[in-house]
Amino acid sequence: MKSMRILSVFAIMAVSASAQLLMGTNLAVLKVGKTEFTQGKVDSLSRMLAAQQLQGQQPTPEIMEQVRYAVIDNLVGQEMLRLEANRQKLVANPKKVDSLITVFKSQFPSEDVFKKELKKSGASLADFREKVERQVVADMLLEKVVPYPADPTEATKKAYFDKHKSEAVISDTVAGVQIYLKVEKSDNAQALADKKQILSGLAAQWRTKRGPNLMTNAQAFQVMAAQYSDEADAKTTGGLMKPFLPKEMGAEFEKAVKGLKVGDVSDVYQTKNSVGIFLLSEKNDGKYESYAHKVDYIIRMEKERDRQEAIKAYLDGLSKTIPVQYLNKDYTPPQAIGAGAKK
Repeated sequence: MKSMRILSVFAIMAVSASAQLLMGTNLAVLKVGKTEFTQGKVDSLSRMLAAQQLQGQQPTPEIMEQVRYAVIDNLVGQEMLRLEANRQKLVANPKKVDSLITVFKSQFPSEDVFKKELKKSGASLADFREKVERQVVADMLLEKVVPYPADPTEATKKAYFDKHKSEAVISDTVAGVQIYLKVEKSDNAQALADKKQILSGLAAQWRTKRGPNLMTNAQAFQVMAAQYSDEADAKTTGGLMKPFLPKEMGAEFEKAVKGLKVGDVSDVYQTKNSVGIFLLSEKNDGKYESYAHKVDYIIRMEKERDRQEAIKAYLDGLSKTIPVQYLNKDYTPPQAIGAGAKK
């Protein structure tokens, strides 16, 4: 997949020097070429990244350590790629930069909100554009030396499934996401019809927007569940239902999901006290079609792991000409980039 993870751009904005001095953490802990990175910068970026990933939950010291190491690897890798791209005189395509900035801005409710978030990071729009340009150039460089893997073909996925199908747990269970509306004793026929119509509309709306990726589709359905479902904890669970037997939900539900394929949404069904729709995300029947999305995900993850290992090897090689110094043991990741390279 060739998306560039531009959501990480804010995470590499610089913190102010005054803030670093107030924290007493203005000492360099890393040096790449002639560029130094202070403890204050690393710690600030680590807190930002942890807050983004944990969404308000308090990170443990162990988690913060892993986040800090990830930030350090990112800083070192990005700076090495920047220096090497400069050496090769690579230039970012302005249209590509503009496109990525537009996509990034679209993830905010408005231009004003985007500018406010940018201001919080202590950067100007020009700074942000420069960061995106660096990201584009780094991606260009990596594409030259460590190309993105091709999407897995059907033949590849089927071969993988045949090789590993004995590992699959086969049962009558399913899993997915439900949106339901309560049926009150006071509801007349029209009220019931209206609730079914609402659910039919939500299902149709989702079907028109769904893409090829099951995980993305399921997340979109969960957002709808959090907004519309009458389930008590829908806002936190998004209507997610872990593996269960369809018959546990009653005959109407069992009938509604019987012919569904993984990734499909049911028609409206009615239970004793509710009406609902259900997105089938897991079906453990032992058939390839039900596991194809999992196989696709596993293959992509394995290819990405191999690519990350290749990138690490490439950066280690670059460190022979671009020196990397780790100046504090607490800010030295295990298998740190360039740490073991022979100069």
